[in-house]
Amino acid sequence: MTELDDIDGLAAEYVLGTLSREERLTVADRRAVDKALDRAIGAWENRLGSLVETVSPVAPSPNLYNKIRAQIGLSQHVISLKSREQALARRANRWRNAFAGATALAASLAGVMVYRDAIVPQPATQYVAVLDAGSDKPAFLLTVDTKTNMCVITAVNPPKQSDKTYQVWMVSDKMPKPKSLGMMNEPGEMQAMPMQAGPEMDLFMNASFAVSVEPIGGSPTGTPTGPVLFTGKLIQATP
Repeated sequence: MTELDDIDGLAAEYVLGTLSREERLTVADRRAVDKALDRAIGAWENRLGSLVETVSPVAPSPNLYNKIRAQIGLSQHVISLKSREQALARRANRWRNAFAGATALAASLAGVMVYRDAIVPQPATQYVAVLDAGSDKPAFLLTVDTKTNMCVITAVNPPKQSDKTYQVWMVSDKMPKPKSLGMMNEPGEMQAMPMQAGPEMDLFMNASFAVSVEPIGGSPTGTPTGPVLFTGKLIQATP
C-alpha cells in the first residue's frame, strides 16, 4: 500500500465520520499543512456530497431528546419534543391572538372616533358677541370660552369720547336690572373676566349685551343713564 493509498483511505474515513474524535482533530490539523490530504478530503466530499442529496431526511424519534437527557442525568426534568412543540405553539398562539385582539380593538376605537367626529357635532366652546350700531366696523367684541370659563371684552373701534366713558352691560329678563361688566374707552383696550360654570354661565350665555355712554367713573345709579349706542348677543364662533 502506497502513501497515496493511505492518504486516500484516511480522507475517506474523515469524510464518512468513522474516525474517533482525537483522530479527526489530528487529521484536521494535518489537512491545514498537507495539500495532498486536503485534496483527497475535498475529492471525497464531492464524491459523497451528491449521494447525500438523494437520501430523504429522516426525522428523529420523538423520544430521542428524552433518552439523551436521561443518559446525561437530566431524566427528572425530561419533556418530550412533542410537548415542547405544543407548549411553544400555545404560547405563540396566545401572543398572536392578544396582538390581533389589541389591533382590532385599536382599529375599532379609531373608527369610532372618526365616525363620532364626522357624524356627531362636538359641543362648541367659542362664542362671540359683536357690539355695534349696524355699521361694518364693530365697536366692541365680547368673546366667551366655555372650556376655560373666561370672558374677554375688547374695545375695537369705538368713537372717541372726550369727557365720557363707555360702560358695558349685561341685560337679561331673569335679572332685576342690567349688570355692569366694566368701563372702557380706548381702542385696543381689553378686560378679562373669569366666570363660573353652572347657572351663572347659563345666564350669561343667553343674555344680551349693551354699551352706554356714561360719565367718567361710570353710571352713578348702577344702571345705564346715557344713550345706549351698541348692542349684541353671543353667537357660536366659526371653528
